[in-house]
Parts: sequence; structure tokens; C-alpha cells
Amino acid sequence: MQAFDAPFAYTLTQPATPLHAPSIPPQTAGAGRLRVVGQGRRRGTVQVRALGSRDLQWLPALADLLIDSVHHGASLGFLAPLSRYQAMDYWHSVYARLGSHHHLWIACEGDGHGPLQGAVQLTLPQPSNAHHRGEVQRLMVHSQERGRGIASQLMATLECTAVRQGRRLLVLEAPADSQAEAVYTHLGWQRAGTIPEHSVCAEGRLHSAALLYKTL
Repeated sequence: MQAFDAPFAYTLTQPATPLHAPSIPPQTAGAGRLRVVGQGRRRGTVQVRALGSRDLQWLPALADLLIDSVHHGASLGFLAPLSRYQAMDYWHSVYARLGSHHHLWIACEGDGHGPLQGAVQLTLPQPSNAHHRGEVQRLMVHSQERGRGIASQLMATLECTAVRQGRRLLVLEAPADSQAEAVYTHLGWQRAGTIPEHSVCAEGRLHSAALLYKTL
């Protein structure tokens, strides 16, 4: 898992007739819309808000964000080119899990209804011996919005929620020695170890994963 002001954490099989997919090449699906997020306008205040299973109006923007992140090298469980069908299918699966044990936050401008700029997820394990920890998943910041502290805002909100729910330990994976790991280190995370040849990167090479944790 990965994401933030840098590339992060990973594939579905694309059916012959994709659902909800526009009749444009996967490489361009979402690309045009994503550009307007960071170009040709003044940037406003960033707000972080939680999404619930009924906030379906954000699905197209979330799909665009995932496509943008993967196409800019993020290690999120997918390889480019990522189709719009794959992106929408993934977010539908996330929405199906939203509730007391799985949380999703987005960063957007203005009063919480402006252009989508980032997202992050928190899973709260349910085994009785794991009620003290949580798992951070797929922190993403749009490629044109990085360097504005959006990742820090998303993670701060996530950590406050984890503390309120009694989760004192957070864990995640990131490509070892990557910009992603550097961002997490800057946010106070520590490396517990590495797994060699953990994932395939966009260039087809195997890279190691760093196991990171943070005590709250």
C-alpha cells in the first residue's frame, strides 16, 4: 500500500465489456478531468471529510484519482494503464466495506464539495487480539496537488479517528527506500523491516517493501 504526496502501495482482470467505462482509451480516462484540479485556477483551502456508503457522487472523482496515481507510478496494487472500469470496480468494493471497521477520507477544496485532491483509508482489524491497531491503506494525493501538505492533513485526521477508537498502533507497507517511505518517515513512521522482491513495479522490476509502523 502506498500513496500520499508521492507514489505508493498493487490487479483486476478487465472484462470485454467494461461497466461504467467511457469509450476512450484507458490512458486518457480521467486524465482530462484530473488536470483541471491543479491547472488554470486559484487554489483554495483544503478540507478533509469522511465518506460513507451513500456518498456515491464521489465515485467518478475517486476513480480519476486512482488512475492519476497509478499512471504517475504509485504502488497501489495496480499497474498502468489502469482502465476506468478497474478503477470504478475497486472503489465500489471499498464502498461496500465502509462502516465502523473501514473508513475513507477525502481531501477537497472549499466547503468540502470542491475538486477532489486526495484520499486515504483506515481498516480496523476485528480479531480479539488486534483491537489495539489499525492498517493504513492507499494514501493518494493528486499528482498536480502534491507539496501542499495534503497527505499530512489526511493522515492527521486518520490518526485522530484511530485514537478515538482505541487504536494505538498503525501499520502499513510502502516500497522500500522510496519517496513514499520518505514521506511516511517525515510524518513520524518507523521501519520495522523489509520484505525482498515483494511487488512488481511499473517497469516490471521486483522491489522490496518496507513494513512501517507508528505508535499513537
